[in-house]
Amino acid sequence: MKVRKLIKALLAASIVAGVGLSPAAAADKVKIGLVLKTMTTPYWQAMIAGAQDVARENDVDLVMLAPPTEDAVEQQINMFQDVLSQNPAVMIFAPTQPPTAINIMEKAKAQKVPVVLVDTPMPEGFDDYATFVGMDNVAIGRVGGEALAKVLKKGDKVILLEGAPGNPTNTERCNGAEEVLKAAGMVIAARQPTYNDRERAFSVTQNILQGQSDIAGAFGADFDKQLGAKRAFTQSGKDVPIVGVYATDEVLRGLLNGELYASVHINSYDIGQQAVKAALDVIAGKDVPKRLFVDAMVVTKDNAQAVLDQAAKYAR
Repeated sequence: MKVRKLIKALLAASIVAGVGLSPAAAADKVKIGLVLKTMTTPYWQAMIAGAQDVARENDVDLVMLAPPTEDAVEQQINMFQDVLSQNPAVMIFAPTQPPTAINIMEKAKAQKVPVVLVDTPMPEGFDDYATFVGMDNVAIGRVGGEALAKVLKKGDKVILLEGAPGNPTNTERCNGAEEVLKAAGMVIAARQPTYNDRERAFSVTQNILQGQSDIAGAFGADFDKQLGAKRAFTQSGKDVPIVGVYATDEVLRGLLNGELYASVHINSYDIGQQAVKAALDVIAGKDVPKRLFVDAMVVTKDNAQAVLDQAAKYAR
């Protein structure tokens, strides 16, 4: 119910962002467009809350749109076009499928509307954007690898689960984790794609365990990989530490009840804040770094409740 109320409120905000203002007053406000992958999950809701807080503090007209699900690529592109047609000073954009977004990014450039990317960068070699605000995925992998290495010993076998082949986000996270784990003396027994699907993560892990029953731990490049792997280990009668990325409500509850070991938490509220601040700096003509990274933290049973409480606040 809370999520539905939030979505309705956000959609209303995206349509009538200047509610309560006269047309002249609304016209005087700086308009910034915000097009995300979805508004229906805690990760994106926290990002929206951060963006709204900074927009409110700076009297910004924040025009927000996002599809109902993260796989609605064409719908997201159309939403970007819709917001762009309203002539914002800057667009903030989280491309669901970056290669598909190149044409619309070029339209923004032709219209002289700078774009601040969040969460997901454009393909390597594409530089027509003002800045990227998000995560250093190699660093995130290192943080997760360090958390896993702390509870393992030299010689222990570990598996790494990533997304679809060619997905830079997942690949970079697994690269970071592999680097740290190898340096700590662990053996990478397998590194396989799971196509960002929990059931595939489950079946891939099952297949690995059938051939190598002595796996001592796992790193998943996101929460679905972590949860799918956990189910496979549990059904095999094994209780091993598994580290994932994105501390969703489901993951946090798993940490609290002891079913899961750790997750790398990405502060998407901070991403939302930094994105609007960067957009305002771009409007003011200030020099903005090409990349702005937010910090990540390890969440375990000890601090999971605090993170869960924070997420609940954003979902209201």
